[in-house]
Amino acid sequence: MNFLAHLYLTKEHPEFVSVGNFMADAVKGKKAMLGYPEEIQQGIRIHRAIDDFADTHPLFRQGTARLHERYSKFAPVIMDIFYDHILAENWLHYSDATLQDFSQKQYKLLTKNKSYLPERTLRWLKYMKMENLLYNYANESKIEQVLRRMDKRTNGISGMGTAVTELRMYKEEYRVEFMEFFEEMRKLDLKSL
Repeated sequence: MNFLAHLYLTKEHPEFVSVGNFMADAVKGKKAMLGYPEEIQQGIRIHRAIDDFADTHPLFRQGTARLHERYSKFAPVIMDIFYDHILAENWLHYSDATLQDFSQKQYKLLTKNKSYLPERTLRWLKYMKMENLLYNYANESKIEQVLRRMDKRTNGISGMGTAVTELRMYKEEYRVEFMEFFEEMRKLDLKSL
């Protein structure tokens, strides 16, 4: 699950929970999160629980299996991007608000609370806003661009720059798996974490 899905899943929570959820990947370990307000810590815990659920779910693993031979340990990262793409493409199935409105609301919320964001997360937020990434996840060519950018960050080791080929090849399989997976994900009681 990437940024769009994470933010969607905490949209009904207090805003600090969404902020914590968004920045969680940049906060390593339990000790590092203790300096943040409790709601941000809750958001970090929710982010980690979402990732654990996804990484161990049979449907998510089925999708990564298609990618594993070619992308090895980067397969789950690619799946996260694919799932955000499918969520964006099917947005109106999950929300009454448009994806554009949701995206702008999230950018505003995160910018308002940027003093809490680690430097790495601030850089991501700047890029996301500039590219309107949450909204543009619905665009396959943007997914290709994101994957190429991520591949570049690994000095080409990941090979992710070509993964859009698998997205196109197995799009229907990924869509069907995502729809079933995400229904289960939406039923999780994230407020209890």
